Amino acid sequence: NSLRHPSYDYTQPGAYFVTICAQGGRAVFGQVIDGEMQPNGLGVLAQNGCEQLATRNLNVSIDVSVVMPNHVHVLLGGSESFDAKSARLGATQRRFGESIPGSLSSLIGGYKSGVTQKAVHRALIPAPPLWQRNFYDRIVRGEAELSRIREYIRTNPQRWRDDQLHPHAPPNQFNRTWR
Repeated sequence: NSLRHPSYDYTQPGAYFVTICAQGGRAVFGQVIDGEMQPNGLGVLAQNGCEQLATRNLNVSIDVSVVMPNHVHVLLGGSESFDAKSARLGATQRRFGESIPGSLSSLIGGYKSGVTQKAVHRALIPAPPLWQRNFYDRIVRGEAELSRIREYIRTNPQRWRDDQLHPHAPPNQFNRTWR
């Protein structure tokens, strides 16, 4: 059961708003105090992982990101295909369960795997899983939407109590997998 748009080529350039949740919605990355996120060691590791996405993937830029107590938001983009090798191969047809090199899914999979491995190595978690299966994405369509998403990410800690992913939020489309 994939959350990706079935006919969209996720290797192409564009802007993507991604939300990655901790397994079971557990607040493992720190806490929000007075509208500011106070990351713990695992939260710092998750934030560093966001920043390293762009250094490890030359065609990826991180516009803005925030680590929340139980999820991560990142607005990322690619000026070219996320992976130059996949750009040479051309667009690849998506098949369920199969990773496409240079796609958004492989990029986020690498992020989740890297953060998990470092967390286990540093004894910040006993063992995987750290992350919920899959992730949410939004293909950004236009400058106005891009501005709204930037503002949403930047102000997310100030709205934490009302967040749909807050541990005490009523069941909704975003938290139903752990309720």
